[in-house]
Amino acid sequence: MKKFLPIVAICLLSFNANALDTTEYDICYKKATDDDGIALCMKAQTQRVLKELQNVYTNLSKIPDIEKWNNGNGLIKGNLKDTYNHWLNYRNRFCSLYKLASKNTFGSQNFHYERCLLSLTQTHYDEMHSAIVNANSGGEEDD
Repeated sequence: MKKFLPIVAICLLSFNANALDTTEYDICYKKATDDDGIALCMKAQTQRVLKELQNVYTNLSKIPDIEKWNNGNGLIKGNLKDTYNHWLNYRNRFCSLYKLASKNTFGSQNFHYERCLLSLTQTHYDEMHSAIVNANSGGEEDD
């Protein structure tokens, strides 16, 4: 049991509900008067989720097995840094393509671009957070 306490602490540190709280986003969204205003709200929310995603990566790097696999120093260098950078490049390029492809659809291109960034960032946060949960499961089945 003692060996799992630090792992549970890391898991809890990786999830900060305030950063993913949509209150600021909801207030901004209600004040927005057009698609570009909503896009600004989504941009700010994406930045909040991205910051928490970086915390998840950092906390993953503290799990002993992942620390060995990382072969580096958290998000400074190593496999986690490479994974993060490749994902970020993919996200940015995909959403750039998505923005271009949406030019003939309803809504501003900025709206579509920021919605894409927010969606992919939130999805990746959820996936990486589940990696922490999986790494901390200890191989025991839930009752």
